[in-house]
Amino acid sequence: MLESAVEETAVGSEQPPAPARTARAVLRRNLTVVLAVLVLLAAVGVGVNWWRAEQTSAVAPNGALVGDDARTQVLVEAADLSQRALSYSYKSLDNDMEVARARMTASFKKEYDATMTQVRDNTETNQIILQAVVVSSAIISATEHKAKVLLFLNQTTEVGKTKKQQLSRNSLVVTLTRGDGDWLMSKLTALG
Repeated sequence: MLESAVEETAVGSEQPPAPARTARAVLRRNLTVVLAVLVLLAAVGVGVNWWRAEQTSAVAPNGALVGDDARTQVLVEAADLSQRALSYSYKSLDNDMEVARARMTASFKKEYDATMTQVRDNTETNQIILQAVVVSSAIISATEHKAKVLLFLNQTTEVGKTKKQQLSRNSLVVTLTRGDGDWLMSKLTALG
């Protein structure tokens, strides 16, 4: 009798777990798998979006600049280079010319030098100070290697010791060429 009680106890301990425990374990395992798949899908989505953002080019297939940053850089460079070329003082004419020439193509440097040779005597004799400020600009065309920009600028001229200033409003088209990563002025055309 004692043996049958021990056998019943041993056999009773081999019974399967309660149905509630089994259902919870299966649910927990399935939930873990679903969450792992969702995390993996989210990581893949983030990776794909990052890759697409990195692959987006500022240049269209036809070579035109379409990225906002690239187009803004062209406008800023055109304004800066034009202001350098069109601003000078009798006090620092040689230095002003060197600063302007630093970002010009070789062919445009020749044109600029020829013009400034004609301007030099008048500038020094009459103590002229010219200050150009670009007030507005627009891209006419722009590719990776060449850009044409319409500029509107105010140019203030101060002559002699009178310190009296004369304001001129000008519009011009500046052509830029990219060389070694930097934009260089290759042409400057006054309008009207």
